[in-house]
Amino acid sequence: MKWKEAAKILGIHPKSLSRLKKRYELLGDCALIGRKPGPKRYTPDNRTPEHIEKLVEELAERCPQLGPLPLAEKLEDDHSIKLNQSTVYRILKRRRVRYTTTYKRWKQEPKLYCLDEPGIEIQLDGSYPYGRSRKIVCYDAIDDCSRWVYGKCYAGVESDKLAVQYVSELVRKSPFRIQRIRVDNRYGKEFEIYCNKLGIEVIRNDAYSPEQNGKIERFHKTSKREFFWNLPWNISLENLNYQFQLWLKHYNYYRRHGGYGMDRMTPAQKLATNWLQLLSQFETQKVTGILQQYKY
Repeated sequence: MKWKEAAKILGIHPKSLSRLKKRYELLGDCALIGRKPGPKRYTPDNRTPEHIEKLVEELAERCPQLGPLPLAEKLEDDHSIKLNQSTVYRILKRRRVRYTTTYKRWKQEPKLYCLDEPGIEIQLDGSYPYGRSRKIVCYDAIDDCSRWVYGKCYAGVESDKLAVQYVSELVRKSPFRIQRIRVDNRYGKEFEIYCNKLGIEVIRNDAYSPEQNGKIERFHKTSKREFFWNLPWNISLENLNYQFQLWLKHYNYYRRHGGYGMDRMTPAQKLATNWLQLLSQFETQKVTGILQQYKY
């Protein structure tokens, strides 16, 4: 009898019938007896040890902003323990740390995109990491392609004068040529005139549309959770900028990103990958053994 005919009689898939035959040849009649459904009373051999599960639980409670994949990477970097992100997810769900009926998060379906080359568009915005009561404004700019970031804190409130000063430093620090800068509508004519003198086009968001500047808005959330809120509120501006530059070095060169188009690479790795792709597109002249004439 053919496999398809026998599988049709038994009401199973032909591949399932093949596996059933192999188990029957190996185990005998006991392979034909169905096992009782439901939870098993024995502990599986590949169960994660209890001390590692506790470590995952403590790490998830200490870093609530990290998902299963960043938690698995942090576990490997800090404790040299390699776990799959699915294993981390099942541990958190089994121990009722996350993903239970009380852990519900509504998430709007995003429109994901990523530009092909660095410098085509930079998203720039300012924020107040310690609130407006302490007049310290932090200007940040993120590259749409590579997620490379440069930021600096200033004393005062947002103004065109501070924005111009920040852009002058951004142009010197940037590892690529900036072609366009996307901002919201709080920046005036002085800022736009200065950017045009540098050959940079200024693009403004539509009114009440922060999602058009989504990458820099998400970076503000990351920087506050992972850096600013871990420092004392009354830290001096000089010390704050010094610590901020150290954290930005970690962000640009060591922190892996899970955003669209990043493939768990750091911004420095994404820049290097893009530059290698550009170099590979250059056409080189073929060398032959025949004398050629060149025009000068």
